[in-house]
This record gives sequence, C-alpha cells and structure tokens, in this order.
Amino acid sequence: MFLIGQGLYGKIRFADGELPKYDRTYLVVEVSTDKIGVMNVSSVSGKVHKLLFPTNKLINKHYPPFLKKSFVKLDSLVYVTIAEASKALVLESGKPLDQAELNSILKTAEGV
Repeated sequence: MFLIGQGLYGKIRFADGELPKYDRTYLVVEVSTDKIGVMNVSSVSGKVHKLLFPTNKLINKHYPPFLKKSFVKLDSLVYVTIAEASKALVLESGKPLDQAELNSILKTAEGV
C-alpha cells in the first residue's frame, strides 16, 4: 500500500513514455485504488542552478524519505499502476515527507 508523501526509488516511465536508463527517486503525490501519481525528485548536488527554474521546488525538510538535499520537478507528474509502482523500492521504511512540506509542494504544483 502506498501513501502520499512516500519516496520511491526505481525506474518509472517519464511523461514522454521513455524509461530512464538508471534508477531514479520519486515522490508519491496521489494514490487511488489502481494507480499512483509520482513526481521526479533529484538531489541538489551539482544542480543548484536548476532551483532557478519555476518548475523545480526545493524540498526544505527532505528527510525522511530523501537522504540528500533535494528538489522536486513539479512538471514531471506521471501515473503508474500499483503493479508497476510495486517494482520500486519504498524509501526509509515508508516514512513520508513532512506534512507541511508536502502541502507546500502540492499547492505549488497546482500552478504549474
């Protein structure tokens, strides 16, 4: 069972349908009975300039579930089946992102 705010690590198709070449980090932002919505998460390391993009939002309280200082790509929302999502690793034993941080991300994503 997935919860909004959990982090996942694995290969989930991009919005354009392409499968990533390597495992990536995702934030669960929607959950229904048969699918979940996820957004790409990336570490800030070496990519501080990407925080200037309006479609990227810094995750201030990133741990749990993300070990490194990270940002979420607000324009990367994709939906996957529960079966596909189950192939990914749930990060930090399923501990979700700080609720206030999650609410801020979801509110900001509405405008993207």
